[in-house]
Amino acid sequence: MHAPKSRPATRFVWLLLFITMAAAASVAAWWWPNRPVQVGHAPFAAQAHVVESMSFAPFRRGQSPLTKTYPTAEQVIEDLRSLKGITRGIRTYTSREGLEVVPPEAQKLGINVMQGVWLGPERDINDKEVAAAIALANQYPDAIKSLVVGNEVLLRKDLPVDELITYIRKVKAAVKQPVTYADVWEFWLRFPQLLAEVDFVTVHFLPYWEDLPIAAGHSMPHILEVYNTVKAKLPGKPITIGEVGWPSEGRSRRDAVPSRTEAAGFIADFMQLAQKEGLSYNLVEAFDQPWKVKLEGTVGGAWGVLDEVRQPKFDVGGMVSNLPEWPLFAGLSVLLALILLVLHAQAVAALVPAAMAAAVVFGQALAALLAAAIERVLEYNYSLFHNLEGGAAVALQGVFALLLFRRLLAVLGRKSVIVSPQPLRSLGSALGSLRRVLGNVPLQHPRLAEAIYGLLALWMAYHAVMLVAAGRYRDFPLDYFLLPVAGLLALRLIAAAFDRNHGEGLGRIALGTSFAIPPTDGVQGRFGWEAMLGFLLLALPVLVLANETLSNREALYWCALTAAYALPLLGNLALAAQQRTAVPVPATV
Repeated sequence: MHAPKSRPATRFVWLLLFITMAAAASVAAWWWPNRPVQVGHAPFAAQAHVVESMSFAPFRRGQSPLTKTYPTAEQVIEDLRSLKGITRGIRTYTSREGLEVVPPEAQKLGINVMQGVWLGPERDINDKEVAAAIALANQYPDAIKSLVVGNEVLLRKDLPVDELITYIRKVKAAVKQPVTYADVWEFWLRFPQLLAEVDFVTVHFLPYWEDLPIAAGHSMPHILEVYNTVKAKLPGKPITIGEVGWPSEGRSRRDAVPSRTEAAGFIADFMQLAQKEGLSYNLVEAFDQPWKVKLEGTVGGAWGVLDEVRQPKFDVGGMVSNLPEWPLFAGLSVLLALILLVLHAQAVAALVPAAMAAAVVFGQALAALLAAAIERVLEYNYSLFHNLEGGAAVALQGVFALLLFRRLLAVLGRKSVIVSPQPLRSLGSALGSLRRVLGNVPLQHPRLAEAIYGLLALWMAYHAVMLVAAGRYRDFPLDYFLLPVAGLLALRLIAAAFDRNHGEGLGRIALGTSFAIPPTDGVQGRFGWEAMLGFLLLALPVLVLANETLSNREALYWCALTAAYALPLLGNLALAAQQRTAVPVPATV
């Protein structure tokens, strides 16, 4: 669809206008879901609302108790000093592993210590932990106000309750400070014999991790109800909430959604509840812990009030954005769109204004989706595997976006193919040897698009299977897969608007039709991998939703995306079936 003859300046004005409008729409799309919003009611910075206590684990990126790589004494002291004025106390989880410097430094800073004693299935390590804790408690009685002998030992089934009680008694007999044990509230009710062994009860209230997760906005009544239940069933001893908090990143569990705004609102509301009800508590946690991602997925490393570089993630009770860096990615999406349009400026400028507008908006939308994938890679880069997976997803989507855009230009310009601009021709020449290895498939060949889509669909099926088999700690990687489906849908809609002869039935959504692959090309085998993969992608959402329930909106989006991936494959299958059943036309001489 060529533009009628007009002055180049006029076409340039139209193009500039459309680019500006599309860029503004993209920036608005980034701003709206990430705009700062008011959360909670208790200002975090106000002296009257300084946190009573925070879990203190000074691990940094690359450090982990799993690899036995521990923070240095200087790093531990630096982290302690960063909490002065934010919290009146800290809770540790071990008496060794470099944390021996905590009590003397905390004493200098006026920070109270709830000293942790880590207990696990290794009895020799347990003995070392107990001995170290006793020594610290007796050496620094002004800093260490209480001791927690064991953390969620019964939940993890690391020790039987009788052996746990033996450790508690040993510590109680050797120190003057109050002694407790910490676990989720269900296990306190399951083992009430612990009540006689401790000086006070320490329970964990983590609504996100409940068997039936509670949304952050509905958590306060639940916490108070369970607190009163524990108080009634375990009378006679003070109760401390040993862990309470909300994650700022990760996967949703039913209607429990991790985000910065949810975490800030939860903490603000809880601090208000604690002040009103006179609750003793310890927030989880001071700093984000990247090492926990290996155990609990993305959400495990995102419980900190401060991030991993020790900067506050949000202003509790103030204005909070879920992605404060959104202007950077909005700008990136505009830049990517400009690069795409500049590379194809001649073909875009040759279109009539309506088609030109469609091409510009389409290119900007693809760029925004690619920027979202890049943002996810940077946000979830916790390991080499995450980096490789994210990098591969961005690279595949980037190439697919280029192929989609070039196909749209061909449709709008009523051409069979768009001639590559010089930069892409140079790239194709540079990759000539690689293309020969891959079967001499040119960069613009429709089979390349089909291959990329098939690979992404297979990759998505893997994620869907893992979400069914072991989904508790697995994210929904929507941004890694959204661009191809959204791009194909937009391509077909635009093609239908500008060309009524765009296929019928499943032919309208077939991957082959979208990229003008000859219907007889590669018919053999379509009833193999495409059939299996397509029906698998349709079936898996049912199993995912059986685990996640309809209350999990993120799971609903994921399942809709999974099913959508199947449609172009099944469209190919339908076209192949038509070809197999079609009556052959006699050849003419």
